[in-house]
Amino acid sequence: MKTWLLYVGVSWLTQSPLLGILAVAGLWLAGGSWWVGRLPDLLGPWRRFQRVRKLRDGYALNPHDLVVRTELAGLLASREPETAEQLLTEVLRRYPENELAHYHRGRALLARGVIDEGRAEVLEALRLRRDLRWGEPGVVLGDALMGARRPAEALAAYQLATGVHGSFAEAWYKAGSAASAAGQPAEARRLWGLALSTTVGAPPYKRRQDRLWRWRAWFALRRG
Repeated sequence: MKTWLLYVGVSWLTQSPLLGILAVAGLWLAGGSWWVGRLPDLLGPWRRFQRVRKLRDGYALNPHDLVVRTELAGLLASREPETAEQLLTEVLRRYPENELAHYHRGRALLARGVIDEGRAEVLEALRLRRDLRWGEPGVVLGDALMGARRPAEALAAYQLATGVHGSFAEAWYKAGSAASAAGQPAEARRLWGLALSTTVGAPPYKRRQDRLWRWRAWFALRRG
């Protein structure tokens, strides 16, 4: 609502819709929690590119830095999975109980379509630390299993996420979609309902972050 009022106010005062758009863009770039979930993070890819470049430079200077290896592998796991796996080989050789390294290797394997081995790595990461990244590994694994048309297994993965983060709207919604694809319509409706009910008391910034998933859950319930 604030975005709309700003646009209307500036456009009316200046008689220029373009200036209204620029004012909204300027406020967004200036920061502030109100815009989270309303506008896309247009600078995200650029920040990621800069971070990857910095980490590559650090790795070139000191290839034995396991912290750099792990973070760089995490950023490359989806787009350059083979490189990510190579980076993590030494990390896991020296620290086989590094949960983050197992997770990123699992992501890289899943990105290459090596589903079962990737799942094993993600589950190993969660065995080492159940609340790793507050449920994100369960969603990543569930997405890969859904892509492989294994909805029943995807449902179990999404439930790993909701078991850690009870108001994880994305995980609840996707769990409902997996249940629907697995031929469990009643369970799907229950899970979509939880995507709405578990986030009712969330702070405003969290509700804005979850808006997309809450809308999807609402529409899924209406369709059902």
